[in-house]
Amino acid sequence: MNQKKLNCPECLKKSNCFSTLASEDLEKVRVNKLELHFRRGETICKQGAFASNILYIYEGSVKTYLETAHEKNNIISILPEGELIGLPSLFSGRVYPYSAAALEDCLICAIEIMFFENFIMGNGVFASKVIQCINNSIIQNYDRYIFNTQRPLKGRLADVLVHLSRDIYKSDTFRLSLSRNDLAEWTQMAPESVTRIISKFKNEGIISVDGKKIRINDIEKLRNISLEG
Repeated sequence: MNQKKLNCPECLKKSNCFSTLASEDLEKVRVNKLELHFRRGETICKQGAFASNILYIYEGSVKTYLETAHEKNNIISILPEGELIGLPSLFSGRVYPYSAAALEDCLICAIEIMFFENFIMGNGVFASKVIQCINNSIIQNYDRYIFNTQRPLKGRLADVLVHLSRDIYKSDTFRLSLSRNDLAEWTQMAPESVTRIISKFKNEGIISVDGKKIRINDIEKLRNISLEG
């Protein structure tokens, strides 16, 4: 646990929904939240476990995934800082519908779920932003599912690399925090296929790879591959 005592009213990393709250409400959040530190690889929440908190990613990145009976995970999404974990647990059976694990060292703000729900019921603008977050997540998950069932393997991986560059790391050069197995679970292909396609992209000069560091040399070509396969 890392007690940095972040000051919510002055926080520059507020999510869209918390940006709608007045200073006095943000002070209530500061008093009632818990700041937790997770090391790379640690489980943040467990599928099927009691959902006592909504979790805000203040630092780091997280993967959310479904655990199956065949000991093979299906990655749902990669979440950067500024995203919320556990929103589907609101006003429901109070369990996490998925597991989440730290892809790198993370600082998480844990907000008691009933405290969070009170803001939803008492603040229409806050509630609309939360609904918007849930809707965006659902649409992205639908798009990913369709993509992984209708696109060739190299198109799936190209799309993931574009997404990581544009939405997660926000740079053409980044240190990849996902393993080859993570990429395979996310794109629903074999790890060997991931390695083969990455080597192909590298040999064609589309990307450069130095250990875990990746540089996108031709983002337009990657986009075209993701659309055309």
